[in-house]
Amino acid sequence: MSISESKITPKNGPFLLNSSQGEILIIAILIALNAGLLLARLGSSSALGSANDRSRWCTVWSISARGTFQIDEIIQRSGWDSIDKVRHEGHFYSTKPPLYPTMLAGLYRLINQVTGWSLITETETVSRLILLLANLIPFWIALFVFWKLLLLYEFPAEVRVIILAMLAFATPFLPYLTVLNNHTIAVVTLIFAIYPAARIQKAHATHELLSSRKLALLYMNAGFFAAFTCCNELPAGLFGIAIFLVLCKVDCKRTWMWFVPAALVPLIAFFVTNIIVTGGWKPFYLYYGTEKYVYEHLGIPSYWAEPRGVDRARDTVPQYLFHCLVGHHGIFSLTPIFLLAIPGFIRGLRSKISWQRIWHLIGLLLTLAILAFYWKRTENYNYGGVSVALRWTLWLTPFWMLAIAETMRCCSIRKWIAICLLILTLPSMYTAWGPWNTPWQQPWLFNAMSSQGWIDYSDPPPKLEKPAHSWLITLPQSTEVDKDYWVEFITGESTLLRIADAGPSEFEGQPARKMTIVERDHNDQPLRSRELTVNTQRVLAGKDPDQFLLDWTDSKANTTRNDQVVFLRGIPTSRTYHRNFDRYVFIPVRDDAFRCLRLAANVWDPQAIPEKSRIERVDLWLSEEIPFGLAKMLQSVSTSPGRDLVSRKSWRAVKFNVVESTQ
Repeated sequence: MSISESKITPKNGPFLLNSSQGEILIIAILIALNAGLLLARLGSSSALGSANDRSRWCTVWSISARGTFQIDEIIQRSGWDSIDKVRHEGHFYSTKPPLYPTMLAGLYRLINQVTGWSLITETETVSRLILLLANLIPFWIALFVFWKLLLLYEFPAEVRVIILAMLAFATPFLPYLTVLNNHTIAVVTLIFAIYPAARIQKAHATHELLSSRKLALLYMNAGFFAAFTCCNELPAGLFGIAIFLVLCKVDCKRTWMWFVPAALVPLIAFFVTNIIVTGGWKPFYLYYGTEKYVYEHLGIPSYWAEPRGVDRARDTVPQYLFHCLVGHHGIFSLTPIFLLAIPGFIRGLRSKISWQRIWHLIGLLLTLAILAFYWKRTENYNYGGVSVALRWTLWLTPFWMLAIAETMRCCSIRKWIAICLLILTLPSMYTAWGPWNTPWQQPWLFNAMSSQGWIDYSDPPPKLEKPAHSWLITLPQSTEVDKDYWVEFITGESTLLRIADAGPSEFEGQPARKMTIVERDHNDQPLRSRELTVNTQRVLAGKDPDQFLLDWTDSKANTTRNDQVVFLRGIPTSRTYHRNFDRYVFIPVRDDAFRCLRLAANVWDPQAIPEKSRIERVDLWLSEEIPFGLAKMLQSVSTSPGRDLVSRKSWRAVKFNVVESTQ
């Protein structure tokens, strides 16, 4: 369809806009296609899929259901806890600025009262409805407003269509529209702020007469949405100052009369909610690195006390600059269309139209300032965490798209230009639509570079100081029976297993220790008892039970020595356990959790079942604060291939005397 140029005179004045019915139809189709894709993506997204989302949803629920910003209650529910939380005056709070979640809490309360749906019981339905109303619909309106902004600039019709198509299908903030975040709303409100400001400037430059009522609305819209952009992206405060100065230059009196009061509405709400939550004007995430982030609660340190992966700042300044621009989180490597913004800014700064020139200057200066701000914060060199884009730059996208339009203004759409656009657009679209379900994952380029070994942000677990072949890792050192050295486990449904010290011994000249194991049913009736004699030194050295088991007795008939060895290993064949990251286990002997060594091993037995091979796996949680060392054990059997679970058995320590480490 060819796009013809025609001029329309609006009813409210002589201001001329280049438009056509064909162009409007194409714009409508583009927005409809975007809507269809985003609705499909929204239907497959999960509200609680990442810590970032959960942090905000916790606040939304707490405000609406409990009238508090404290999230202590909701994070106790399975699947709701988040690492994006701080500890403040004995309570947990989200790290996110509270204004936007407060607004969404009001929307949620309305939905709850009308439908009866709850974020707890209808999590996905309610969250998707809120995201539709708060993210998607405003974005579709913003696409139309941005097209009107392109009309103000009088870009050629084909440029307007291409730029809007890029904005709708090839920009890196698109994956974030189906999750709860601050970046997409900032993009939307930035567009809502720039358009009325540019409309005022152009009317002033062309001496177009606008009614006082319309001027007031334009100033108020610019003020309100510019301030709300600042509330959602704090570095956007520079944008707020810039747009204020721009409009002051046009009409200082009207700016103070209409722009400033409208801007004060979100700003006052922002500071009031912050003061209620934090006791001061700063949101919690500005306290990064302080005791609010780095704390210990119930014996468990916060994630930010020992961040891992990309969250642990490890790159040098040159490395970080490289990866922010053309590396694994690169603005230009992930979204190559942004390369066209570079000549666009240069051309825009040379524009003969002063009001257009000022916006390109603002866009360029903001880009440089934001990059410099984040590049200076070496303690936060984590690229915005696990995220498909350099997310703290996303709100600048409208400025970059205007610069790209400026580049294309001087190019007629010929064959070589079309090929160039295709080459730049395809990887940009892949960045936008490849991460279908969630933006909270590493970019495709990050994964590609990792697979090639070019980058490595992994943090392997520390190595074991000594090998481990058994759950038995510690013994008492007393010279007589230690009556306080015992532990009880719940195994399976209701069986109680008690392991107790039976005192020092000697076996064939070897220093040894005896231990008794008694198994009882739920009626406290004995099922089985045994006594094992083990070599103390070999146990503490991490040897295999076949090497440290010296003697045994068992009340169960027809048992063998191998039965006792397998019991001590937890697995039928000798294997060295491999270490994972430490875990924390709560046991009802104290309030604080026990920090446990996390080990695992598995055995593949192709002869176990004739028709299917079998994999037996054991996971251990070990702590020297617990008698004999075992806090928890999970034994599972599955078939291979397919990994269908055949059986599962667990041991869980429930009672013992807390002891000091014997090592």
